[in-house]
Amino acid sequence: MKKLVILLIILLVIPPVIADWFYNSQHVTANIDIYSEAEVAPTRPSGYIQSATINMTFFPKETDTQELLEFETVPDADVDDETIKFTWKRPEDKIDFRVIVDVKTTNSRVQVREKINFPIEELPDDIEIYTKSSKTIDSGDEAIIRLASELVKGEDDLYAAVFKVADWTKNNIDYNLSTLTAEVSQKASWVLQNRQGVCDELTSLFIALLRSVGVPARFISGIAYTNSELFPENWGAHGWAEVYFPGFGWVPFDVTYGEFGWIDPTHFKFKDSVDSDEPATYYQWFGRNADLNTNKLDIKTKLIDKTGYFPTPLNIDVSAFREAVSFGSYNLVEAMLENTDDYYYSTELYLIRPKEVKVIGNEFKSILLLPNEKKKIFWILKLDDDLDKQYAYTFPLIVTTTNNITSGTSFKSSIREKDVSFEEVEQVAKLLEEEKEKKYSGNILLDCKISNEEFYEYEDAEVFCTAKNTGNIFIENADVCFENQCTKIDLGISQTKNVTFEVNKSSIGSLEIPVTVRNSLVSKSQFVSYTIKDTPKIEIGELEFPSEVSYDDKFSAAFTVSKNSESNPENVKIVFTQNSLEKEWFVEELTEDRKFVINIEGNQLKYGTNDYLINVDFSDGVNKQYITKKEFIISLTDATILQRMLLWLNGFDALTPESIAIILLTGTIIFIVIVIVLFRRGRR
Repeated sequence: MKKLVILLIILLVIPPVIADWFYNSQHVTANIDIYSEAEVAPTRPSGYIQSATINMTFFPKETDTQELLEFETVPDADVDDETIKFTWKRPEDKIDFRVIVDVKTTNSRVQVREKINFPIEELPDDIEIYTKSSKTIDSGDEAIIRLASELVKGEDDLYAAVFKVADWTKNNIDYNLSTLTAEVSQKASWVLQNRQGVCDELTSLFIALLRSVGVPARFISGIAYTNSELFPENWGAHGWAEVYFPGFGWVPFDVTYGEFGWIDPTHFKFKDSVDSDEPATYYQWFGRNADLNTNKLDIKTKLIDKTGYFPTPLNIDVSAFREAVSFGSYNLVEAMLENTDDYYYSTELYLIRPKEVKVIGNEFKSILLLPNEKKKIFWILKLDDDLDKQYAYTFPLIVTTTNNITSGTSFKSSIREKDVSFEEVEQVAKLLEEEKEKKYSGNILLDCKISNEEFYEYEDAEVFCTAKNTGNIFIENADVCFENQCTKIDLGISQTKNVTFEVNKSSIGSLEIPVTVRNSLVSKSQFVSYTIKDTPKIEIGELEFPSEVSYDDKFSAAFTVSKNSESNPENVKIVFTQNSLEKEWFVEELTEDRKFVINIEGNQLKYGTNDYLINVDFSDGVNKQYITKKEFIISLTDATILQRMLLWLNGFDALTPESIAIILLTGTIIFIVIVIVLFRRGRR
C-alpha cells in the first residue's frame, strides 16, 4: 500500500487572525494623524461667525500602557488630560485642524491573581455609574437581563462570569458591516434581537449584559490594527470594553478580536465613556446668520516601530484520540493547556487541518485558565470517506492560539484501519466537557497504567491508578470507576490514593476504556489503551483431491491453511504426510490465507486405500502451542497384476534400514530351508 502525507500549506490555511508581530511585540510605536475641517456657511450675504470653538476628546491619552512621545496640534490649541480646545476668531470660508501624535504602547496584562467573588457586593461611588443603563447601552432591557442572568447562573467567580458573557457575545453575534450605514450605533437590545453588529455594537451588548448583573464596564474607543480582508485599511477606528475588577482596576476585553482580559499592543486608546454613542468632537460657534458645516474625523496611522517579544504564559500539548482510523471515521483531537503563571489567562484557539478532515462544530474555541491551571479542550473530526484506497494517509493537525502559540499532532488512515463511530468519540467528548464544567477537576492528577498493553484472552491483566489532590479542598466520597467496577475514595489535600482494577476480557481487539474520578466537585478521566488478542486458530479447508485414481494417473491434492482468529498464528509448521512420506512448509506469521498444492503420481501410491494427513503446529505470541489436523483418503483401484507388484514394492520406500535387514535375513533363512528340504528329497 502506498503512503501519502497530507501537507499543510500554513500560509494558505491559517486564518487572518493568526500570528504576527501585532500580537507578540513588547512595544509598538505609531504615528497617528487626526484631521478634519468645517465650512463657514452664511445663511444670508451678511452672515458671519464671530468665534468658533472645537473641543476634541477623541485622541490618544497617556495611560499605564500608553506613552505619548510627540504631540502637536495645528493650529495651536489648549490641551489638558481629556480635551483639546481649538479656537478661531472671525473665521472665513473654512477652518481645519489637525492633531499629530507619536504613541508608544507596551504589551501588558492586568494580572488578576486571586478569585473575586461574584456577584459584586460593594463598589466605589465613582464606579457605580458604570453599572447603570445608558442611551445605547440599555442594560435595563428585559431580554438582556434574562440572558445575562442565564449565562452567569451559579457562577461565583467574577472573572469566570465575565468570560462567559464575552465568549457568548463573540460566538453568537455576527460581525456585520451593514450596520455601519446607520447614522448612530444601534442599541444593545437591537443587537441582541438581530444577532448582528460591528465592533462598537458587539461591545455595547457585552457591556449591557455585564451591567445588568451588576458588573461595572465602560466603552473604550480608539484605533487598532487588523489584517482582515473586510477592511481596505489595516488601521482603523475600533471599540472595545474595560471591566472593573475590585482590587485590580480596569481590565480590557475585546469581544470582536477574541481578546478577553488583555488586548494586543496595536490597540491605541483614545477615550473611555459611559455610553458608546458619546460624541468625539464638540463644535460651538457664535455669529449671525451663519452655520458651521462639520465633517467626520479623518484618522491615518503609520507604524513607526515594533520591538521586543512579549511571552505568553501558556503550554499546549496536542494528541489525537485514535492514532489511526478508517476512511469515513470520526476522531477527536485534544489539546492539554497549561497556564504557566499565577494569574488568570484566557485565549482563543484555532484548529488547522487538511481539507479532507472536517470539524464538527466551531473551529475557534475560547478558554479561561485559572492561575497555574491545566485544562483540556477538544474538537470532533470527521474524515472524508472517498479517499483513494490505494494509499495510506497521514493527516497533520495544528492547534494555535491568537498570538501563535502552537502544538501539533497527526493521525493515520487507510482502508485497513478500524472504523471509529461518532458514538465512541462522543463518549470521550462528554467526559472532557464534564471535566471542563467542574472547575476543581484541574486539581486532580490521575495516572493510570495497565500491567500489559497487549495480552491474550486467557491471560490476566490489571489497571493500576494513582489519584492525587493538588488543590486546597477535601475531596470526599469520589467514585473511581473502570468499566463496571467502582471504588469510593476520599482525597485529602496533597493526599494520594491507589486503586487497582481487573480487566474484563469479554471484548476482543484494541480498546480505549476510561478511568474516571467523579463527585459533585470534580470529574477527571484518563483513557487506558490496550489490546486483547483472541486465541489463535487455524482452519484447514478447501481440500481438492480425487477420491479414486489409476496407476498411470498424474493428479494433485490442494488445501488452504486459513487464519480463523483476529490474532495471527506464529511459527506455523505445515506437514503433509502420504504413506509415511512427508512434505513440510514453515510460515513465521500467518496473516492471510495460504494455499498449498502437491503434485502426485498414481505409481507412487499403494494399491487400495492410501491415507493422507495434514498436520499444522503453531504458537501464539507467548509461545503457547496449538495443533490442528485434517485427514483424507485416496484409493488406487485400477492396476494390472504387474503394476500391483510394482506398487507392492513402493511399500519398501517407507522402510527403515533395520526393517530392510530383517526382511532380507528372513528371506535368506527361508531360502536355505527350502534348498535343504529339496536336497533331502532328491537323495531318496
